[in-house]
This record gives sequence, structure tokens and C-alpha cells, in this order.
Amino acid sequence: MKGFSFLSKYSNTIHNWRLNYSTASRSSHYDIIISGGGMVGFAMACRLGRSDCLANKRILLLESSNKKQLKLDSYNLRVSALNPGSKSLLESLGAWQHIEKTRFGSVKKMQVWDACSDAAVTFGKADLSEDIAWIVENDLVQDSLMKELDKIEQVEVQYKTKVTNYRLPKNADELVQVTLEDGSCLTTDLIIGADGFNSGLRQTIKTQYISYDYNQMAVVATLRISEGDENVTAWQRFLPTGPIALLPLNNEFSSLVWSTDKITAKSLLDLPPDVFTDRINQALWNNDDRNPMVQNVSERIFQMLKVCRVNSLEGSASDIRQLPPSVVEIKGRQAAFPLGLGHAVDYISNKAVLIGDAAHRVHPLAGQGVNLGFGDVIALNDAICEAVNNGADHGSSLYLKQYQSNRQMRNLPVMASVHGLHLLYGTTWTPLVMLRSIGLNVFDSLSSVKSFFTQRASV
Repeated sequence: MKGFSFLSKYSNTIHNWRLNYSTASRSSHYDIIISGGGMVGFAMACRLGRSDCLANKRILLLESSNKKQLKLDSYNLRVSALNPGSKSLLESLGAWQHIEKTRFGSVKKMQVWDACSDAAVTFGKADLSEDIAWIVENDLVQDSLMKELDKIEQVEVQYKTKVTNYRLPKNADELVQVTLEDGSCLTTDLIIGADGFNSGLRQTIKTQYISYDYNQMAVVATLRISEGDENVTAWQRFLPTGPIALLPLNNEFSSLVWSTDKITAKSLLDLPPDVFTDRINQALWNNDDRNPMVQNVSERIFQMLKVCRVNSLEGSASDIRQLPPSVVEIKGRQAAFPLGLGHAVDYISNKAVLIGDAAHRVHPLAGQGVNLGFGDVIALNDAICEAVNNGADHGSSLYLKQYQSNRQMRNLPVMASVHGLHLLYGTTWTPLVMLRSIGLNVFDSLSSVKSFFTQRASV
């Protein structure tokens, strides 16, 4: 009997150990782990958490920083120009209602012009009847997504949690292992990297990463402008040293994004507020960079187009001559961040996938960075749900490849166009300046072509 009692106790001990081990294993395993928060990471977690195809899946988002508290006493210096596709995504996630109740700037028109000539292009309806973009602070977008994430039970968010290592599986039946800074280890069927342009997951995947340093910084600030009525126009002027843009926040304030070389950027950061304001107005209004030969040819081309009535957009001729508002003062201080181009040759590996800046990084001159990232969110969610609905694993490489193909066909042309614009407007060589000035005037005269490009940029 004593022997039986000993065996019984031993058996119970083994059973309890197995039960505890099994419970611990389940608690450290997630069906999907998203590494990195930010706007794209939080949107990915929301989208997956709201997908019916993943109703019973455990999803974890790992964010290395503290949980941010939104401050509304002043405008955040980092803003995004959301296109209609991004706005629709945020609406579907419930985040846009929070933004709408808080604050955002509507863009009904965009005017882009060359500092070396009077060539310009205007986007938007002449009667300003439709919004073409929405200017929203990055922190507000993220906070709105966080509010919605708090409502989704199957999505867990861990803040102040840093990943130190990823171990990707070699076989389809193995799991991804994620090691955290505290030494704990998590496993998952699919790891999604939304950890920015210095992505640790991308480095683990060891894909070729094509990068280009623009040797530029974007100087950002919040500006009070002189606009008397509605402030609904986004202004962008291409200077030889880089583009300067004013993005409307409300009728009184606009956000500055001034891309320039690092030496100039650092000098701008050191300027007192009144001198900095003067420099902005000079950059927007000064004609010292005008090329007389180019100006003469550009003006003749413009008049020819006007006479021939090639331009079918009513009122656009007068729009070209519209001038930007004066900057009255800077609110708060200016800041800057570095600019670069980057693209991962592979967005995917075994049970691993990259989204947002982890996969691609672009110059802000066209405002497409976060819009491309939100496009990744939509496409990856669709690929995962298609896999599940067809009976495959949600980390199936077949469907991840479809995501990669879909997004690279979309992202690469946009990135190439933005990079091409940067190179084209970064020169003062007269033949190229003349060519781009003529091209810009002709492009502005073709309303159907402009509509096509506007539609392409909206999804």
C-alpha cells in the first residue's frame, strides 16, 4: 500500500507539473504577434482584432515605449496627410470618430510650384467642394486607435516591452520564438514587423535592404498664418535645397514641413522665433532663385495653353497665380528629423512579414509614408483572412506571398516617383529646370490626367 501511495503521489506530481507547463505554454503563445506600435502597428492590431476570420485568435502587440497620453494644449509637430483610403480605414476601425470630435485640418486644394520659375500645378475642385486630404497629428491618430484597441478583448497590448531576439522557424510546423528584454520567451504562428525603418525583424529576416541617404532633414513647426478666411489649401514650393510645405491645421494654424540639407536644417533650429518666421516667408515668397531664361519660356508656354484652352479645369488658370499666406509667428519650438529612402527586397519570410516603414521608407514631399503603411494593413489583413477562409493557416507562405506581390506592385512605383521628383527638383541646371517647368504647366492643363493621378494617390 505504501508503494501504491508513493506512486499515486508521484503520478499526481507529474500530472500537476504537466498541467502547469501546459498552461504556461498556452499563456506565452499567441496566434499573431505584432512587433512595434505607432500608427501602422496599432492599425494592424485593430484591423486583425475586428476581423471575423480571426474571432478566436489571440493577438499580441508589443510596444517598446510607454503608453502615450494625448496632450491637446498645443499641436504635435509630427502630422500626416491622410488620403481617402487611409481615412476609410480609420473610419472602419472606429478611430476616425475620435479624430473628428477632436481636431483635424481639411485640404480642399493643393498648390505646388517651382522656385526657379512660375510653373505650378493645382489639385482640387475649383469650387472647393471636396476634401482631397486630411491633416492629422500622428499622436492623435495613434491615440484614437489605442482607444479602439481597448475595446477588443482578443488583442493584448504590452507597453515598455522590448524585443531582443527573433528566431524564425525553418519548417512549416515550427513556431516563431520572440525573446523579450526581461528574458521571457513568447511563441507565435505569425510575427508582423511594424517596428520602423530600423526594424529588428527585417534584420533577422536578412533580406536585402536598398537604402539612400538624402543628407536632408525635415524641419517641422506649428505656424500661425495670416489667412483671413478658410485655411484649406496645402502649399508646397520646390526650392533648390528641398521642398517647403504648409499644411492646414485649422483656420488659424498650419504645420510646416521644410526639407533641406542637414547644415541648413541645423542652422534653422538655432534661429530665434522671429528670425525663423522671416526665413519661412522668404522661402515661400522670395524669387531670387528664378532663372530668367526658364521664366520667359515658361510664361510663353502658359499663355499658349491658356489661349488654346487645353485646360479644362474651370478657374485653374487663376489658381496658378494664387499666393500663399504669410506666416505671422511660430507657436512653440521647431524640431527636425532625418530623411531617407529604404526598401526591403523581401517583405516576408517563414511566418514573418513586414509592414509600414519596416518594409519601405519614403521622402515626405508627397505625403505618402503612412498612407502606404495603412495600405499594407488592409492588404495583409485581406491575405490572412483569405488564407483562413480557404482552410489554410493564417501564416501560410502562399498567401503572404500574395500580400508581398500586391504591395510591392503598389509601393515601388510610388517610391520611384517620389524619389524621381526629389532628384528632378534638386537641380538648378537650366535644361532640366526648363523641362520640368514646361512639364508642370502642361500637366496642370490636363485635368483628366490630374484626376487620374489624384485617384491613384487616394488608395
